[in-house]
Amino acid sequence: MKNFLTSIILLLFLASPLFGQSAEDKRFAFRTSIFAHALTYNMDKQNAVGLHLGQLSTNINKDNIEKVVNSFIGVNYAYAFNCINCDSFIIIALLNSGSSVFTTDDGSTYTYSGFGLSVVGGYGWYFENDLSIVLGIGPSYWSTSKKSESLKTDKGYGKDVEDRVKRFSFQPINSTPFFAVGYSF
Repeated sequence: MKNFLTSIILLLFLASPLFGQSAEDKRFAFRTSIFAHALTYNMDKQNAVGLHLGQLSTNINKDNIEKVVNSFIGVNYAYAFNCINCDSFIIIALLNSGSSVFTTDDGSTYTYSGFGLSVVGGYGWYFENDLSIVLGIGPSYWSTSKKSESLKTDKGYGKDVEDRVKRFSFQPINSTPFFAVGYSF
């Protein structure tokens, strides 16, 4: 999967001169949302592609699940209705490969891995000092399967984890809004 994602990004980087990017435009942007980081490349005035990675730890404390740690890496594509480096409505597609490690109340761990797809619609603000803020929300889908488990007791908490994974595999409105702060260079 990593080779596939890398190949897509390299292809898009190499094809970018075909889109007529001028030398004075800012071509790269680094964005962060504290738990995820992205490096994007502006292919032209309205289109950008990039790589992102991150890790998010969430305390759940519900249904016998104490916490989950999500780790992911992926590629992203952004389309700005006006332009990438100005105030504009924006649509972002994110393709991820990752894993989730659930820890239950008894200390057992369950590891799931797979891929995810998210589509975010929102608005981006671009400031004269090359800083930007993107805020949005949208649906997400995760296709995961259990890879391993480490049981501390036999209380059956694995069923609670499995139910949660199924319940959150598709979210019409992602429970976490997309928020990123960036710098273009």
